Amino acid sequence: MTKESLIRDLIQGGLKKNDKVLLHTSLKQIGEVDANVVLDAIMEYFNQGLVLMPTHTWDIVKNDDDIFDVINSKPNTGILPTLFMQRPNVYRSLHPTHSLAAFGNGAKDYILGEEFLTTPCSPQGVYGRLYAIDAKILLVGVNHSKNTYIHSIEESFGVTNRLNPQLNYFKVLDYNRKTLTVAMHRHYCSLHPHVSECYQKLDPIFLELGVEYKTKFGNATMIVVSAQKAFQVLAKIFAKEKQILVEKEYIPTEYYRY
Repeated sequence: MTKESLIRDLIQGGLKKNDKVLLHTSLKQIGEVDANVVLDAIMEYFNQGLVLMPTHTWDIVKNDDDIFDVINSKPNTGILPTLFMQRPNVYRSLHPTHSLAAFGNGAKDYILGEEFLTTPCSPQGVYGRLYAIDAKILLVGVNHSKNTYIHSIEESFGVTNRLNPQLNYFKVLDYNRKTLTVAMHRHYCSLHPHVSECYQKLDPIFLELGVEYKTKFGNATMIVVSAQKAFQVLAKIFAKEKQILVEKEYIPTEYYRY
């Protein structure tokens, strides 16, 4: 497996060089290849677009006065985002729990202002803006349980029982080594300890409606999801029942087909 073969996979998967893409990844599923080769392929191919990777730290930033260091705090999202955020011309947002690293056209501007938001995946933030930029979400060797964008869609439609009503006050150490205090409602649901595990029930619906398609990247199955189409389908579903992703085992066809 080489950089060139991985670039061919992106081309054969219908992706364009100027696409705006958010990647959730599993290097293990991609196969026996150096992580830097994978990043070289992604960054070279999408050099006319925008590459985003989650660099979340919700596992270590969870109590008052916990510190998020934008340069040194290690992501819990795997080796690819960890190496990606260290590369030249990659910028990491200042969100204390759900930061994002960005490369490409408009990368620095895209991640600005996250320290002023008070929820993990605000519709006004980097996840909510995926709709506006017509992004594609690439689930590489992972499924919708890793699709952070769905959290943001739930916030957009006011789905309740997703956030702790109590604010936490975290410290953020920025690129200039200045310390900021930020307020944040952490994710919390009384009905399920990990709400994102419920999102996989959307997979067959998204396939049926053309929200997503599946291709290959290395040895991994790659699910290519349209941010705009996902939002539109979930708008129909939430108009019927806002808690359905957590409360029901399946989604009735009349919620999205008509």
